[in-house]
Amino acid sequence: MKQNKNITDMTNTETTTKYKGITITNTPTEKYPTLVTFTKTVKKAQVVEGKKFLTLEHALKYIDDLELHLWEMKTTIRLEKQEAKKAQRELMKLNGMQLIKVEV
Repeated sequence: MKQNKNITDMTNTETTTKYKGITITNTPTEKYPTLVTFTKTVKKAQVVEGKKFLTLEHALKYIDDLELHLWEMKTTIRLEKQEAKKAQRELMKLNGMQLIKVEV
Protein backbone atom coordinates (compact mmCIF):
# COMPACT_ATOMS: atom_id res chain seq x y z
CA MET A 1 0.00 0.00 0.00
CA LYS A 2 1.32 3.44 -0.88
CA GLN A 3 2.12 5.60 2.10
CA ASN A 4 0.17 8.86 2.07
CA LYS A 5 2.35 11.95 2.51
CA ASN A 6 -0.33 13.55 4.71
CA ILE A 7 -0.16 10.71 7.24
CA THR A 8 2.01 11.45 10.25
CA ASP A 9 4.18 8.99 12.15
CA MET A 10 1.94 7.05 14.58
CA THR A 11 4.66 6.04 17.08
CA ASN A 12 3.77 8.77 19.57
CA THR A 13 0.85 7.78 21.84
CA GLU A 14 -0.87 11.16 21.40
CA THR A 15 -0.54 11.33 17.63
CA THR A 16 -3.63 11.90 15.55
CA THR A 17 -3.99 12.21 11.83
CA LYS A 18 -6.79 13.02 9.43
CA TYR A 19 -7.48 10.95 6.33
CA LYS A 20 -10.41 11.74 4.01
CA GLY A 21 -12.28 13.56 6.77
CA ILE A 22 -11.77 10.89 9.46
CA THR A 23 -9.54 11.59 12.46
CA ILE A 24 -7.45 8.57 13.44
CA THR A 25 -5.89 8.53 16.90
CA ASN A 26 -3.08 6.27 18.05
CA THR A 27 -4.48 4.30 21.06
CA PRO A 28 -1.85 1.68 21.89
CA THR A 29 -2.30 -0.98 24.56
CA GLU A 30 0.18 -3.39 26.05
CA LYS A 31 -1.10 -6.20 23.87
CA TYR A 32 -1.54 -4.07 20.71
CA PRO A 33 1.05 -1.27 20.56
CA THR A 34 -0.03 -0.17 17.05
CA LEU A 35 -3.78 0.07 17.80
CA VAL A 36 -5.58 3.06 16.23
CA THR A 37 -9.13 4.35 16.67
CA PHE A 38 -11.44 6.53 14.58
CA THR A 39 -12.16 9.41 16.97
CA LYS A 40 -13.95 11.91 14.72
CA THR A 41 -15.70 11.36 11.41
CA VAL A 42 -17.57 13.21 8.72
CA LYS A 43 -21.36 12.99 8.75
CA LYS A 44 -21.61 10.28 6.09
CA ALA A 45 -19.26 8.01 8.07
CA GLN A 46 -20.56 8.55 11.61
CA VAL A 47 -21.39 4.86 12.03
CA VAL A 48 -17.67 3.99 12.14
CA GLU A 49 -16.73 6.45 14.87
CA GLY A 50 -14.99 4.57 17.69
CA LYS A 51 -13.97 1.68 15.44
CA LYS A 52 -10.51 0.26 16.23
CA PHE A 53 -7.84 -1.26 14.00
CA LEU A 54 -4.59 -3.08 14.71
CA THR A 55 -2.55 -0.89 12.37
CA LEU A 56 -2.83 2.41 10.58
CA GLU A 57 -2.63 0.60 7.24
CA HIS A 58 -5.72 -1.46 8.12
CA ALA A 59 -7.59 1.72 9.06
CA LEU A 60 -6.63 3.47 5.81
CA LYS A 61 -7.71 0.48 3.72
CA TYR A 62 -11.04 0.40 5.59
CA ILE A 63 -11.61 4.10 4.86
CA ASP A 64 -10.83 3.60 1.16
CA ASP A 65 -13.20 0.62 1.00
CA LEU A 66 -15.90 2.55 2.86
CA GLU A 67 -15.55 5.46 0.44
CA LEU A 68 -15.87 3.09 -2.52
CA HIS A 69 -18.95 1.45 -0.98
CA LEU A 70 -20.63 4.82 -0.34
CA TRP A 71 -19.87 5.91 -3.92
CA GLU A 72 -21.38 2.66 -5.27
CA MET A 73 -24.52 3.14 -3.18
CA LYS A 74 -24.88 6.75 -4.36
CA THR A 75 -24.44 5.68 -7.99
CA THR A 76 -26.96 2.84 -7.63
CA ILE A 77 -29.55 5.17 -6.12
CA ARG A 78 -28.99 7.72 -8.88
CA LEU A 79 -29.42 5.05 -11.58
CA GLU A 80 -32.58 3.73 -9.91
CA LYS A 81 -34.04 7.24 -9.89
CA GLN A 82 -33.21 7.68 -13.57
CA GLU A 83 -34.86 4.34 -14.41
CA ALA A 84 -37.95 5.29 -12.39
CA LYS A 85 -38.26 8.61 -14.24
CA LYS A 86 -37.86 6.85 -17.56
CA ALA A 87 -40.56 4.31 -16.66
CA GLN A 88 -42.85 7.11 -15.50
CA ARG A 89 -42.40 8.96 -18.81
CA GLU A 90 -43.17 5.78 -20.76
CA LEU A 91 -46.27 5.22 -18.65
CA MET A 92 -47.41 8.80 -19.26
CA LYS A 93 -46.93 8.29 -23.01
CA LEU A 94 -49.03 5.13 -22.92
CA ASN A 95 -51.73 6.79 -20.85
CA GLY A 96 -51.72 9.76 -23.23
CA MET A 97 -52.23 7.46 -26.21
CA GLN A 98 -55.14 5.73 -24.50
CA LEU A 99 -56.81 9.06 -23.72
CA ILE A 100 -56.52 10.14 -27.35
CA LYS A 101 -58.02 6.87 -28.60
CA VAL A 102 -60.95 7.16 -26.20
CA GLU A 103 -61.72 10.75 -27.25
CA VAL A 104 -61.73 9.97 -30.99
